[in-house]
Amino acid sequence: MDKVLLKNISSKGVPLEATFLPDGGMNLISYRLGEIEVIDQNTRPLYKERMAGLGALIGPHFHHRQKISKGFDPSLFPHIARVKAQGKEEPFSHGIARYVPWKYVSSETQIKAHLHGSDLYKGVPLSVFEGQDFKMSYEARLLESGLFIEYKVESEHPSVVGLHYYYALPGKGVVQGEVEPTYRDQKEWKPLPQEWTKEKPTHLHFTLPQEADFGFIPAKKTPNDHDYKWILDTDTYSLHFDFNTASNREISWQLFHPQNTTYVCIEPLSAHFPPEPQLSRSTLEVKIEIFSPLH
Repeated sequence: MDKVLLKNISSKGVPLEATFLPDGGMNLISYRLGEIEVIDQNTRPLYKERMAGLGALIGPHFHHRQKISKGFDPSLFPHIARVKAQGKEEPFSHGIARYVPWKYVSSETQIKAHLHGSDLYKGVPLSVFEGQDFKMSYEARLLESGLFIEYKVESEHPSVVGLHYYYALPGKGVVQGEVEPTYRDQKEWKPLPQEWTKEKPTHLHFTLPQEADFGFIPAKKTPNDHDYKWILDTDTYSLHFDFNTASNREISWQLFHPQNTTYVCIEPLSAHFPPEPQLSRSTLEVKIEIFSPLH
């Protein structure tokens, strides 16, 4: 697969690099500040096995669908037999976008890509695999202040877009930011535990490496606020996230850290309840900035 390498220099004079695989689901396989790699390279086997791991995308659906499309030859995708052997019915976990090539153009600091339900994969329209028609676009710009991403979807039925990036967790860590005082555990909403907060009930301070697979709603400073921030601190680097959507209602993020893994996923999503999205058109804008104690 052809790689697309974006390059820039940070405001402190340190090289920034972001590497994408447009032919491999627009996966962000590497994001570096100098010698610091924040995408967990230990997840490459997940990518080779089933297009997960590294910097995978979410969309047009989240995780597993209730109604799965079956009108195609499953041998078109080698990973389907492997997930079936694990007892899983969903052939395209988190949506078709991560499993197929995207059309793109790029420059030294920018890549623009798109994916349509009418695009063919081995002679079959992508809408057949996803179970609906759709249009998606992905634009990444490597700025001196970090990686800016705009990710959009328009679809026949309700849909969602999100970033399922696997960030390296070299030891302990903390995820923090302002959230609503509830969290989602699978499909159930529960009160936010006091031990997950610091200073006030809405300031999430989730320590790692405790296990996590939870959804959160970012707190608004004002009723019309669309901009949200959170931070991942690890032993060797920090990531600062800024994100928003065009809707101040349909937004959330997922925290995913399975037991005994070397990564943590912080997944911004263009849906309040991603297993059952409400919108057929949504946009997600995210900026991810790397900070290092050495730079």
